[in-house]
Amino acid sequence: MPTSRRTSAIAYRALGLAFAVATVLALSPPSALAGSPCPTGEWSLSGSDPGCAPADAGYYAVGPGATSETPCPAGTYDPIGDSISASDCLADFPGDYSGQGAALATACAPGTYAPASGLAACDPADPGYFVAISESSAEVPCPGGSYSPGGSTSTSCASSPAGDYAPAASAAPIQCVAGTFAPPASAICQDDTAGTYSAAAAGAASPCAPGSYAPDTRSPACTLAQPGFFVSASESIAQLPCPAGSYSASPGATACAPADAGSYVAGAQASAELACAAGSYSAAPGATGCTQALAGSYVAHSGASAEAPCAAGSYSSAGGATACTPAPPGSYAAQGATAATACPEGTQTTSAGESACTPVPTKPAGGGSGAPQLTVQKVVKLAHGAVRLVLSASGSGAFAASATTASAKQNSSASSGRYGTVTVSASGSGATITIRPNRAATRLLASSASLRISVVVTFTAHTGGSPVTRTVVVKLRGSKH
Repeated sequence: MPTSRRTSAIAYRALGLAFAVATVLALSPPSALAGSPCPTGEWSLSGSDPGCAPADAGYYAVGPGATSETPCPAGTYDPIGDSISASDCLADFPGDYSGQGAALATACAPGTYAPASGLAACDPADPGYFVAISESSAEVPCPGGSYSPGGSTSTSCASSPAGDYAPAASAAPIQCVAGTFAPPASAICQDDTAGTYSAAAAGAASPCAPGSYAPDTRSPACTLAQPGFFVSASESIAQLPCPAGSYSASPGATACAPADAGSYVAGAQASAELACAAGSYSAAPGATGCTQALAGSYVAHSGASAEAPCAAGSYSSAGGATACTPAPPGSYAAQGATAATACPEGTQTTSAGESACTPVPTKPAGGGSGAPQLTVQKVVKLAHGAVRLVLSASGSGAFAASATTASAKQNSSASSGRYGTVTVSASGSGATITIRPNRAATRLLASSASLRISVVVTFTAHTGGSPVTRTVVVKLRGSKH
């Protein structure tokens, strides 16, 4: 109770009691005072004089003849005494309280309040409220961003910590859910922006690291870039596809890897590179396709970074070759050749895959044992394109020749075909070979300036030894010569 209010009440009460006492004394004769009952407002153990005394402060005496004084009820007080009834006790003001028999009202301490007059006790602050000063008649709600558990010690509110929020009048802070955050003393949780994330109870949003992204607000976590995609910068809101020629194999890529030499990536969003197939190659990283091996070259295995030229003695006539073809007997091929080249007249190759022709022997190699040597003794050009070859062989033992084949080739053409039928007549150390053209060869001879006829002869000595193959080349003049 404020001092001015207490002082006015006490003065009023004192003035009233003094007037009542003076009136009683003036109207009572002297004989009535001795042995008389205690007047109202006084008391004694016997209830009469001598010994009557005024009621104490905080009490009143109901009389006349009161043998005890009665305390003022809780919630009221009496600062003077000599009161004659409970109505003489004064009610506490809001912000004060009084126990039974109180001479003065007591101010509520900080943390408590009295919202009305005549209260026997102060109320503690409710949860979410506080009372900062004494003699308060109301509690105050905690502002947003702070809280109070309540009770008689709640003289102020505490700020909500980072990661929590507190609306006005909160008894306790509330944790922010994942995807939101709150700095200290926040009344609400804020949503994450796209490109950031927050776990539960976060005091601030965190940017997504490179290799991850967050496309929406309120993201509890960032999403890793999928295979075939990448994220190069932090705080990204989208992943980007790997361009053609590159790939990413694992989630969370920050960049795409170029396809290795020998591999390729044809389109975007690839999660793996592909090896170039045999017959093709890629020379540099980042290829979007493979290059076919050129004619005269080959690529034997998949995943190659370069083509290789056909070795001498072999050739490839078209692109994309996985192997080279050996030059047949009677022909040769230089390194990187696109076709086999027939040996010039008077030269030969004795097996497939030769890189150069050697001269045909013009005379026997001499005695001795072993494989015979073949010599062309005579070439007789017969009518209608027929040819007869007279051959001899040197070496020990008799000569035997097997059936042979003949093929014709125009000088200006890379193509060749079967020339006709071949008959062999062998005797002793020699043989006669007759070649007769077929219809196609006859027409070819009529339309060409010249033809080159290659005859493959296989022969052995009767005494044994390995078979020997020789190619004999004969040139014929055509009708257009």
